[in-house]
This record gives sequence, C-alpha cells and structure tokens, in this order.
Amino acid sequence: MDLKRRTFLKTAALAALSSTLPGCERAAHRVVPYLLPDEEIVPGVADWYASVCRECSAGCGVIVRAMEGRAKKIEGNPDHPVNHGKLCARGQASLQGLYNPDRLRGPFQREGRRGERTFIPIEWEEGLRRCAQALQNRRVPPLMVTRPLSGTLAGLLSDFMDSLGGKLYFYAPDAELPLHAAWHESVGSDEAPFYDLAQTDYLLSFGAPFLEHWLSPVSMGIAYGHMRQGRSTVRGRYIHIGPRMSMTAANADQWLPIRSGMEGMLALGIGQLLLDTHRAKSAGKALDPFHRFYGSVRLDEVENATGLPREVIVRLAHDFASARAPLAIGGGTSCAQTNGTASLIAINGLNALVESLGRESVAHGIRYGDRPDRSIPWLTERRVFELVEKQEKAGAGPVLLLYGCNPLFTMPPSVPIKSLFERASFIVSFSSFLDESTETAELLLPDRDALESWGDHVPETTTPAIGLSQPVVTPLYDTRQIGDTILDVSRRLNLGHAQGPTFYDLLRERWKTFLADKPHEETPDWFDKAWVASLRQGGWWAEQSRSEPPLTFAPSRAFETANFSGGEREFPFVLHPYPSMAIGHGEGANRPWLQECPDTLTTVVWGSWVEVNPIAAKDLGIQQGDMVRVISPFGSLEAPAVLFPGIRPDVVAMPLGQGHSSYGRYAKNRGVNPIELLAPVLDNVTGTLAAGATRVRIERTGAKGRLVTLERPAMEQSDLIEIERQHGA
Repeated sequence: MDLKRRTFLKTAALAALSSTLPGCERAAHRVVPYLLPDEEIVPGVADWYASVCRECSAGCGVIVRAMEGRAKKIEGNPDHPVNHGKLCARGQASLQGLYNPDRLRGPFQREGRRGERTFIPIEWEEGLRRCAQALQNRRVPPLMVTRPLSGTLAGLLSDFMDSLGGKLYFYAPDAELPLHAAWHESVGSDEAPFYDLAQTDYLLSFGAPFLEHWLSPVSMGIAYGHMRQGRSTVRGRYIHIGPRMSMTAANADQWLPIRSGMEGMLALGIGQLLLDTHRAKSAGKALDPFHRFYGSVRLDEVENATGLPREVIVRLAHDFASARAPLAIGGGTSCAQTNGTASLIAINGLNALVESLGRESVAHGIRYGDRPDRSIPWLTERRVFELVEKQEKAGAGPVLLLYGCNPLFTMPPSVPIKSLFERASFIVSFSSFLDESTETAELLLPDRDALESWGDHVPETTTPAIGLSQPVVTPLYDTRQIGDTILDVSRRLNLGHAQGPTFYDLLRERWKTFLADKPHEETPDWFDKAWVASLRQGGWWAEQSRSEPPLTFAPSRAFETANFSGGEREFPFVLHPYPSMAIGHGEGANRPWLQECPDTLTTVVWGSWVEVNPIAAKDLGIQQGDMVRVISPFGSLEAPAVLFPGIRPDVVAMPLGQGHSSYGRYAKNRGVNPIELLAPVLDNVTGTLAAGATRVRIERTGAKGRLVTLERPAMEQSDLIEIERQHGA
C-alpha cells in the first residue's frame, strides 16, 4: 500500500490524541528534502520525531520538531530514563551539525600526496570499489578506530572487522577507562559503576566534573538537583576536592584546593581514619582487605602530600562516616594521573567502609548497569605505542578505517599517533567533516548526520533501556549511512556476515529478535505495531531498575603515588588541561552556538586562555590579558592570561577544544591546543594518557592578548575564593 503524506498526517493527528511523540512506519517515513519541498506539505504543521542525541556517549532521548522538511528544534524526551526531558547545550546545538556549511557533501578521493589536503569528488560506486579493493589487497590485518558505539552498528562493525581478520578499536579522549578498571580491581565486577547522587545526603567528589562532561552529565545534573532540593527534609551536602574550581566545584558547599595528583592520597588518609570509627568497626565485615590497602599511610604524610590541614582531613572523615547516606566519587582530575586507577580504588573503598557499595538496602550507594559492548578494546595511548612497534617489525602498515573520532588532534604529538597514520598503507574516513585525521585519508566516504540516520544506542543506566533513532529529515547531501556503506563493501568482498540489503533492514531484524522476548500481542502484525510504538517512544525501556547483587571490596593491587613529567625547579607549575563544557575536546568547535557559550567562570568565548592564580601572576609580573608562553618539556604555546583566583598557585589551567588546523570555518585557526604540551605519561593500569601529569613554566611575551568575554565586573570584585599561599603550598 502506498501511504501518501497527507494521509499519514491525518493519521498522525489522530494518533497524537494518545501520544505526543509520533512514530512513523517505514512506508510513511517520507520526510521532505531541504531544497525540494513536497507538494503535499501542509505549511505550518510540525511533526515531532523521537530519537537519540549522539553528541556524546550518554545517549539522551530527544524529540525533534520538523516543519516543511527542516529540523527546527531539539528538546529532551520527557519519557526517556536517561535525561527525563532535559537536554544540554551540545544536544541543542546538534542542529548545527546537520546544517553545517562545512559538511562533506559526497565521496572524495585524494589527489596528490598524503597531507596535501587536495581532494576531488567521485561517485559512490567508485568510492566503494576503491575501499573494497584496498581491503582485498591488504598485506596485514586492517584496523578500524571509531568513537564509542553500541547496539546494532557496533555489532555490524565488529563482525565486519572479524571477517577481515582485523581489529576494531573504540577511541574517545574522555573515556575515563581508569574508572572501569578501578571498579574491576576493587570488586571483581566487569559492570560499569553507577552513582546514585539523588539519594545521598553527603557527596564527596574527588575531582569528578559531573555537572559538565563526566559520564552522563544531564542525568547527573538531574540527580544532583534532587539531592539538593528534591526532598523536603534533607538537603544533601557536597564537598569538591580538586586543584581548580570548575563549574561543578563552584556548586559545592566547600571546595578544597588539593595538590594535583594527590586525590588518591587523601582518600587513603580518610580510609585510614574510617577504619577507626564505630561505623566501620560495626559493619560486620572482614576488615583485613581494608587494613592491607589503607593501613600503611600516616596522617602527617597525607597532610604534607595534599596540602590540606590535618583538621580538615579529620573533619572530612568524621562527616563522611556520620552521614546517613554518604557517597564518594572520583573522576576528572583524579583519573588524569599516572595513579588514576589506584586513586579510584581508594575512593571505591571509602564507599565500602560505610556500606554504600552495591547493596539494595542502601540504594543511595553505587548502582551499576551494563557497559555496552565492553568486549571491544580501546585505542589507548599505550596501545598506540604497541601498534607502531608491531608495524615496524612487520615492515608493512594496515588499511586504517576511521569513524567519528579525531586522534591526530586529541592525542599529543609525544605519542606516536602520527607514525601510526603515516605507516598506514591506505586510510578511509567515514567522518562528516574534514578534520585533522580525516584530511590524511586517501578516500572519504562521509556518513550521514545523526538526524538523517537510523540506529540504536544502549545507555549506561540502572533501568534496562535501548534508545532508537530515526531520520527526521531527508538527507541533505549525497552521503550514506556508515552501516549501509559497510554492508555494501562486505558484499563486494563476499563476507558472510552481510545480512539484509540495508542497515535499516538489519536494524529491524535485530529489533524483531529483541522484542520477541518481550510481552506482545500474538498477531501476524505484532512486530509492525511494536516497531511503531518503539519509534514513537524513542526506544524501549523497562519500568523497574536492575537488581543489585552484593559486592565485596577486595582490591587486587596496592596503592601507588602519582608521578609527573618535568623537574619541579625548571617547571614549577602543573598543567591542568580541562575539556570545555561547550566544545568538549574539540568535537563541538565547529558549532558557532557552542563557541558563543561563555566559560561559566571566566566568561571567555571564541578562543583559548591560560588561567593563572593572582598570587603567582604577581610574582611573574603577569596582568589580565597579557600574552604568556606556556613551556613544557615537549613544546610551547602562547595564549592570553586570565587571572583566576579559583586555582592553586602552583597550577595553571587551559581549556581544551581549540587550536584546530582543520574542521571547518568555525573551528580552524582559533586558539591553541594544550594537548601539544603533554608528555607521554600514562595511567599505570589502563595505559590511557595521564593528562594532568605534565609540568610547565610560564613567561610573559611582552605582547597584549585579545580576550573576548561577556561584560562583567572586574575579577578583583568577584566572590570567588582567593587562595592564600601557605607554608608548603
């Protein structure tokens, strides 16, 4: 049956009486091209489509308002268990990914040598043929590096690489792998930790930026709001520990400016004090593992290492032990050290000591959900070293496939990521933009935007859920969804896993198998009805959370201290690079809405800066807006100084995300990239970059920089806490 658009709109109007989120069957999914409006359009009538935000890995549910073939507005899906109708700035700005003027509008091939940035358009048939030919002629197993994926697409890419004898790697600069490794080392579980902020009455955060970019920030923000204001008789107390006052730290009742890399040492000291409290002694558990892990540290050692007074440490331990529902979390700065995993083990143990760890009877503690596709390995900086060494021994480079990530921008030059690309025999990119990594490719086969694509996503949540995304507009350009591209190449190579003519068919088949185990009507058309219902809702999720088996804290390794690159005498400052709340590690830099979002504490927009404590700035003769040179053992950068009292005097901070040499008109040639300064020092367990373990020095250049800020009072008149230089600080 050919269902006309006008007929569908009438049907959808009736369906709106029972649902505010209209799904659409395949035959009815006739969205209108941007430049070629359908003659049957009803002007001014909007359709709302449920989908999934793909601007980060959280997988928030969204509803998109489309009118006359154009996506107009994106909001949070009020029924989705991750974000409950809320949406961050990056989700709102995803429209600027769809309509970005710098999107790749079709397939291209390189003309000239690698790195010359000269590409010519080709037909899809030629692009698919060249991709299949490169894989057919491979001398060594191919590699594929993608952003973190889940659901049907992750399964397809994994099967594709397995069929080729190759390897699929996930890569994201904010993967927080030490968090998962520490959970496994602490309790022996491969599940992902889930922190129930909503029910705690005392939150102790060791650097976790949960209101900015950590894990699932929208979900965390909702839970934090409930913790602070959602209960009539309880207002949760929040203490933040870290070397810099972030936006998350500024929301705390108290910010404690600890020395960089000493978060784990503080957790060790608090754990030692908790072992002496009545609460730990009466816990009815064997305390031997705790004594082995915490018992070797002395309080004076903790005081000297952290820079925090003894009375502050004792008070933290007392308040944590006395709370009805205490919770300790670690991430961000505590992850970005050589001992990141060890520090997080120490933090996990604090929860175990007060019985906030994996117990249904204390639901305020830590819950955990399935980590999607955890069998797929990650491209860590340590693995880059290993792959380059392996290629040198083999004497040949692999075919390299890239999708949704930009490691040449987000990994430091001190890591041999450039060598990995240079040694590749052939590079294919499926990215939608010509970024620093994509411009090295021989072949560009651009993916469609998320708002033009089918897909599903498994979020990390205690409520079993799968988000379902659908196209809300007809594709604007001559692009193809990566799933369809991979299926086409698979058929050309006669790979057995290529199921279904299109990725849409594969997605439906996977969902049919999945929904067959769920309650449904026993009718011939049960799946068509269930499919439309899932599209209308934006996915499938259960009404109840997963049950939680009890967990036992039994760390499998001892604590270790943090190490830094660079001598303290020559490089007196620790560099603290932090992801921008708006543009992240640079993936949002080509969205002008996000570039216009002011930093929440300095109010700077459209550029880079160096945050210096006023005490340190006075010693160096640096004033607001002066151009300063930041020098590490591995490079130097110049940026204007911002005198910021919310940072330790022995730390300088720089936002990440700027400094692109490519990635479109809104991103390139703007600011600097602090990643270029970082040493190749890694977390001792996971091999991820220890981004907070590089020492630097700063000096004036004599020039005045340009800072674009919102109009505001002078920094000297602000209410930010000013850190006084203390003995030993």
